[in-house]
Amino acid sequence: MKNKTYFNIYIHYSIYLFASYLFAFFLDMSMVDDGLRHIAFSQNTIIMKSWGEVFPYSLFSSYDPWFMWHKFLSLFLNFIAYDNVHIVINFLVLFFLSLIIDFYLRNKIKYDYASLIYIIVFSIVYLSSNRYIMIRPDLLSGLYIMSALVISNKFWLMFILTFMYGPFYYLFFVYTGSLGLINLLQKKWKNFIGVLLGSICSLVFHFLYDFEGYITTIKNILLDQKLRMGLEVGEGKALFEIFGHLNYFILLPVFLFISILLIYKNYKYFKENSLALFLLITAILWINQIRYFVLFLPIFVLYLLKIFDDINIKNSLYRFRKYFIFCKRNIAPAKKAVLFYIIAIPYCIFAFSYAFNGKSLNNKIEESKFFNNKVFDNKTILLNNLHTDLYKALYFNPTIKFVPSCSVGWFDNKDLKIKDIYIRMQKKEGITESELKSLIKYVNADFYIHYLRNSKQVLDFDKLKKFGIIPEMIYKNKIIFRIEK
Repeated sequence: MKNKTYFNIYIHYSIYLFASYLFAFFLDMSMVDDGLRHIAFSQNTIIMKSWGEVFPYSLFSSYDPWFMWHKFLSLFLNFIAYDNVHIVINFLVLFFLSLIIDFYLRNKIKYDYASLIYIIVFSIVYLSSNRYIMIRPDLLSGLYIMSALVISNKFWLMFILTFMYGPFYYLFFVYTGSLGLINLLQKKWKNFIGVLLGSICSLVFHFLYDFEGYITTIKNILLDQKLRMGLEVGEGKALFEIFGHLNYFILLPVFLFISILLIYKNYKYFKENSLALFLLITAILWINQIRYFVLFLPIFVLYLLKIFDDINIKNSLYRFRKYFIFCKRNIAPAKKAVLFYIIAIPYCIFAFSYAFNGKSLNNKIEESKFFNNKVFDNKTILLNNLHTDLYKALYFNPTIKFVPSCSVGWFDNKDLKIKDIYIRMQKKEGITESELKSLIKYVNADFYIHYLRNSKQVLDFDKLKKFGIIPEMIYKNKIIFRIEK
């Protein structure tokens, strides 16, 4: 049975358009992290001239790994107010995410969900929205993957899609490589050639922009665990704790062997199921870093729905299948009832809009207007924690210089002793007053912000004052020190 569209096609897409707008409108501010920094970079290109200008003593200097994303956001800022651009970006992303999910449900699953399609689409969008409303370029990775997985076997479509995506994300080859392998295993030769040529063109684009900067960035990304010197990063945590203690050099061969074995044993199944093959091939990513699991969550949900639809009644999930069939049969009479659409669709749109409203971070963003104070203009601020305050501060005051940058490990490597002090400063034990003085002197900081989170760390105010580190104020669980020069 093929899924149908009971509305006129224009009304059908208008429902997603209207719903996505309301989701984004009620959501409003959706990020307190990199998204704000990206918007700030895009709006203030004259002030925020380069990465090294904003984040001194970083491994990056003039190269900006997200330059194309910033140019993309700049286009919108020509027509949309600085305070509203995030709403427009979220609206477009949620709309395209809805369309892709809807397309898969209607074309890849036999059961006719009919009017239920909207409830399912909105539910998947809400559950997986976290990585898609952060105004970070990696959201394009999710949209690209889901779009590419539904392309049957068309060279030009795959090539154009890949080349449109590649220049926006420096790690594009992780995703295009996975898709290329899938197309190769499924013998979709046109798709394979399209993604291969699109990847090569994207690589040439990055090389032409800044060959040395791009290569250095990729090297630093791959060495990030070593650069962090054991410091944990929230979104980089493993999905299961046991994997967090294993090195990638151990995990990669193990995952590779298991994947090859499963594909060999079940080749026919994986050849016909792109989502299953993608999740298997990328398992080392989403099991070892939770950020990838959330990014791929729509694929997980769609794959589970397909499994439920294809379940054999005699297998171990008989009871669940029975319950699932019962629900479908009892809701089925409403599938073609106009009254169901009139009541259910508006209800779903406003219900999910209200749910999105609960994610709004407007109050947290407003608190950071504190950094708009002129006392911070053109000053270098050292933080003892990689905190979202630096992104919120840059959103309101692009003249501030921050140490660290957006990754803990990307601090300058020229003086290994200072690098060690910098890393230990962000751990529970903290550092001594004299070590703090050395670090402040090295980065030439004007202010030091100390977050009250290290229970084992004790700093003596009298000693700090002797070193010219003067406590000025306490604000929102942090002590702000002025540095005498």
